Amino acid sequence: MITAATFVDDLLSALPEGNEVVREHLDDQRGELLLHLLMADLLRFGVTAFESARTDEALRTLLFVDRCLAEGDEYVTNAVKVSFVEGYGSGPNEPVSFLTFWPAALRAELGR
Repeated sequence: MITAATFVDDLLSALPEGNEVVREHLDDQRGELLLHLLMADLLRFGVTAFESARTDEALRTLLFVDRCLAEGDEYVTNAVKVSFVEGYGSGPNEPVSFLTFWPAALRAELGR
């Protein structure tokens, strides 16, 4: 199970390139993990990777978030639903083509 307490370790195991995102988040939040904000940061990271043709990073980001949806506790799954899935489309430069990379469960959640 992925919890707020294990989230960062799980993320960095799946996506070592996310280290900078985590570091910046913790710096901005004075060392506190605010999972909803970090999930929104991961959305921006995935979009940027996708648009920069770093499709492997974009795909691993999406696979990790999809795993959080499937294996996360209530807090983690809520952060995925609200701050990643529902947040999609609210930022600049979020191409519709990025959605073709989304695993089925994330796309289904987007359709709800």
